[in-house]
Amino acid sequence: MNFDRLSRCLMVAALAVPAAVEAQGFGLNEIGSCAVARGFAVTSIPCNDPSEIYWNPSATTALQGWGLYVGAAAVQVNGGFNADSTGRSYPSDVPAKFPPHIFLNYTPKGAKWAVGIGSYVPYGLVSQWKPDFPGRFESQYASLLSDYIQPNFAYRIAPGWSIGGGPVFGISHVELRQGIDLAPAPLPGGGGITFGQVGIPTGTQFASADLKGTATAWGFNVGIHGKIGADWQIGARYLSKLKFKYNDADVQFTQQLTNLVLAAGNPFQLPAGTPLDALLTPQFSPGAPLSAGQHVNTEIDHPAQLQAGIGYTGFTNTNISVDYAWIDYSSFDRLAVNFVGPANDANLSHILIEDYKSSSSVRVGVEHAFAAGFRGRVGFDWIGSPAPDVTVTPLLPDMDRRNYTVGIGLPLGASYTLDAAYLHVDTSGRRGRLVSRTVDSPSATASADQLNSGFYTLDANVFSLSLKINF
Repeated sequence: MNFDRLSRCLMVAALAVPAAVEAQGFGLNEIGSCAVARGFAVTSIPCNDPSEIYWNPSATTALQGWGLYVGAAAVQVNGGFNADSTGRSYPSDVPAKFPPHIFLNYTPKGAKWAVGIGSYVPYGLVSQWKPDFPGRFESQYASLLSDYIQPNFAYRIAPGWSIGGGPVFGISHVELRQGIDLAPAPLPGGGGITFGQVGIPTGTQFASADLKGTATAWGFNVGIHGKIGADWQIGARYLSKLKFKYNDADVQFTQQLTNLVLAAGNPFQLPAGTPLDALLTPQFSPGAPLSAGQHVNTEIDHPAQLQAGIGYTGFTNTNISVDYAWIDYSSFDRLAVNFVGPANDANLSHILIEDYKSSSSVRVGVEHAFAAGFRGRVGFDWIGSPAPDVTVTPLLPDMDRRNYTVGIGLPLGASYTLDAAYLHVDTSGRRGRLVSRTVDSPSATASADQLNSGFYTLDANVFSLSLKINF
């Protein structure tokens, strides 16, 4: 039995990118509540907290003493798919997720240097659809969590100018679950005739597949920060690409009963009323294509990031910053997945076509200091999607986004500050597809008009809290 559709799904599964995230592609920006509230425009005028280890590793020389910054963001996504053929709407079923962040920095009083370490999640999140979603054979549930751990060292090279950076160690966990459709599978010994051709309707799920894998990778993050006169600041950072190789990821196939029976005169020449599930069970036996204990290998590049900005501090108690960010998703071009075990012997290894391009973002932030140290913050972030029109899928229905942000910084005594932020993600929606696109199938050369069969919608709300402790 040929399970080509399954193999294509599992190629996407190995990626397990989120279908609903705040940033471009499968990126996340919810790293520090001050940065969220200011629309992420913080490379030139830093947030004056240890999250600078990520946002601009050089700026930590301006901090004083020991500083700890810890928190998390609550991300709740709403979205859905409207099918052209039926007009029916299928809402997503994405659970709230809470990507954390923690940073520790030490800058001796009067010193030109600073040292620190941070842990943050720049890529990841989750997608999930309800059981009746027609794209469940592409993705029912997908999760990616890539945690970066970064030691950092910064040095003031001249008055008002600093450089900094450090190595990055990444740990990535992926998980995917999807259904397996019986209709496109050939009959055993049927000369290429599929179950669909003998009356099994499309969307008849007879099994599910679960994939789980972990990978590690190394990279680096560097930055520069400087002051131009009394009122202007500039900054830039570069986070390198990390190559995650998910070797020997576990794949578990589980049979699900169709409860269908064979009619009289069936192609198997079996008595009417014979359970169809009994004919499918051997495909899950040891040594069969869907047997237990198999593995899959793939590699996912987490893209490089470049962000630069300029800020103005000449207004009384107010600063304004504008940043431009570029993320090199063009490295996400092809995704080769190799099965290890009977699935590979059945020629289920494939190459998925993504054809992503680089993505850009324009970010604007404003902060005003009120009495008693209270700070108000607002921001705006426009993000262009890296996904071409032919690569808008249930796993990642990516689209251009507009982010509106607001937040506060509330001092709690001499050593504590509570930062809070709210972000709303707004989109115009985008047409997309439900099927895979591989190099060895007709879909490889198909156009977006030929592949796309509906309209995806997306919006999200993000709440972020962080606590800054100076000691």
